[in-house]
Amino acid sequence: MEADTEIRDDISLDYTAVKFQADSALLRELGERLVGQPHIALAELIKNAYDADATLCTVSIAEDEIAVADNGHGMTEAEFLDYWMTIGTRNKQERDTSRGLRRRVTGSKGVGRLSAQFLAHRLEMVTTPESNDNRQLRAIVDWDAAIDAGTLTEAEAHYRIEPRDSRYPKQEHHGTRVIMTELKQRWSTEDIRYLGRQLWMIQSPIPRYGSLATRTADPDDFRIDLTSTLANVEDTFNQQMTAMLRNYMAEISGELRREGERTRVHVKVMFRNGERHSEMFHINPPLIASAKWKIRIFNLSGKQTSGIGVAIAREYFAKFGGVMVYDAGFRLPYYGVEQDWLGIEFDHSHRKHQSALLPRRLHVRRALNDLPTQGRLFGIVSIDTGQEARDADESQRESGEVLKIQVTRDRLVSNGSYRCLRDAVRWSLDYYATRQRLREQRKADIAPQKELATKKLDKVRSLLVEARESHPQDDTIVALHEELDGLSSAIGSERDADERVRMLLGPLASAGMAALALEHESRKEMRRVRQMLRMLSRVGKEMKERRIVEIANQIGVWIDRLEETRRLFGPLLDTDDRDEVESLAAAAVLRQVITNVQPLVSGVSFSSSIPTDIYLPAATFAEWNSLFQNVIFNAANATLDLAARRVHSSGGRTGRMTWIRVEDNGSGIDCAHSDELFEPFARRVTISEERQALGLGGMGLGLTIVRMIASQRRARVAFVKPSPEWATAFQLSWGSSK
Repeated sequence: MEADTEIRDDISLDYTAVKFQADSALLRELGERLVGQPHIALAELIKNAYDADATLCTVSIAEDEIAVADNGHGMTEAEFLDYWMTIGTRNKQERDTSRGLRRRVTGSKGVGRLSAQFLAHRLEMVTTPESNDNRQLRAIVDWDAAIDAGTLTEAEAHYRIEPRDSRYPKQEHHGTRVIMTELKQRWSTEDIRYLGRQLWMIQSPIPRYGSLATRTADPDDFRIDLTSTLANVEDTFNQQMTAMLRNYMAEISGELRREGERTRVHVKVMFRNGERHSEMFHINPPLIASAKWKIRIFNLSGKQTSGIGVAIAREYFAKFGGVMVYDAGFRLPYYGVEQDWLGIEFDHSHRKHQSALLPRRLHVRRALNDLPTQGRLFGIVSIDTGQEARDADESQRESGEVLKIQVTRDRLVSNGSYRCLRDAVRWSLDYYATRQRLREQRKADIAPQKELATKKLDKVRSLLVEARESHPQDDTIVALHEELDGLSSAIGSERDADERVRMLLGPLASAGMAALALEHESRKEMRRVRQMLRMLSRVGKEMKERRIVEIANQIGVWIDRLEETRRLFGPLLDTDDRDEVESLAAAAVLRQVITNVQPLVSGVSFSSSIPTDIYLPAATFAEWNSLFQNVIFNAANATLDLAARRVHSSGGRTGRMTWIRVEDNGSGIDCAHSDELFEPFARRVTISEERQALGLGGMGLGLTIVRMIASQRRARVAFVKPSPEWATAFQLSWGSSK
């Protein structure tokens, strides 16, 4: 300690004090390193609105301007100087919730304002605090000038206090508006998609989520409204922001309506593959005039679509999930994921497996095993207690058996009418569970184990040998023995053919895995290419070289087209598409396959007349996608020499046989010898070599794979006589032809 004191004394006597300084270029360096990408930068500014207790944040993206506005608590002059003008401020670290709604703050490093520097060369900010909404602070920053200042302490922003001259989102008098001009990046639909992935979890799942019946503010009430003059930006953002709610595996809709002396309830269950079920029942006594509900069920395991992590999805529904109740458009805060008002978690914890509400005819063994938990539901029940009071009869008014809200305005009075509503909604969930249990049972019955044909033949052969020894002169037994030899030979030939096909599976599997690995790596490389393109575009603007900017833009458009082809791998990358075996609607499958392959077969006109009630044999989507993808490519290649290239898909039933046909107006084939085309490495392309080089073809394995998939699912494939206006007709059929 004495030595330390001596050192300090020496320093004070013999040394000159000097202050640390930071080069103003640190602004740019921090922006590049801590923000890194434009979608992260813009997301940081929007998260600032969330942290400021805003309920609406509007974002406008134009060719050379981005504006972000919110109706949050705004900033005072002191907050602007102490926090906004200080890089790396720790005010959010010191308080982990927002000042008003007690939201968990989303930022803590104090570099949000660097996002504006990363996005644009100039910034103008207007902010009005709640505490004084008659005045506003206007600040202007020229980032290039700030960086050229030399040292960070000399970098400047200019501001003034003036009368408030405008309003903020939702016509509020307080909030913040940031306008960034002379943008540094070109925004693509991919950037907007990544922006949505950064933000979807902080936005309320429905626009009116925050309208509480208690008339108090709801911390979960936050919405982002994005508009743009750029093509496809708004649709891309909105789709990504609502992607989680579209990932549902089934949807339940119910309606309750009083009809005279009884109340009718109609329930519908729709699965994502188009499978539908409906039931109607009555509840007594008829205490409720009307109610409606819609509930979506989610599978929060395995890979989620649209780049959503399963852990984040679970966290999202742990906050926003459950079944909520809205009274005349206002949410009753009691109901949701934290309140088990439907008794779902209670039945799970008590391991109940049979519904206490469903009639006996609808019971399915262990059906409640498929009852979804609260954290896998998002639903809304709509009622109107005011209308219920007006529609109530005299006896209901006297007994108090009317659907009504408590004086606290946070929940319904627990009376007979409330119990009728609760049971009706729970009835619909139990009904869903029975349908889901039946679907699971169908999956288990798809491929029963079969005794090998050769073993069966050996048993028959032994019996015939014994019979022939006892009756050596019986012509029937002799004939049967000869037929059996012929059958054995045919089975042997078929087994050899199957073995040849199986030998192809190893290389095909290796090629498939390599393709998936390549797709995964190319996705990362594409991001790097886009970053480099943004840098190239920025350099071109700084150098005022329009040609460089134009080339960068053209390459960006080409990359957009290239990335569209990645949709071909979608069914292989999605766990549900690969593993979930179900009966899929044929029309929906063909529509999705055509959407996926469209970028690679441009110029082909597709049409379809497949009835919506035709369902393919139970299989995974990946299997049917592979089958029809091969067929569509073959049909498109056959039309390469034509000016008007057309492919048509149709479906129908002939007796007990159901079929799907894909026809084209191309070069045609000889149906008499078409079976050979399903053999490995068989090709019969009659188009010119120059045009053939433009097609999507391989080594003649496509139709072999098609037949393998169809056989696995007990279906048949063949080329049949086409309709008069078509040249070739491929047919997939299943069921009995008799």
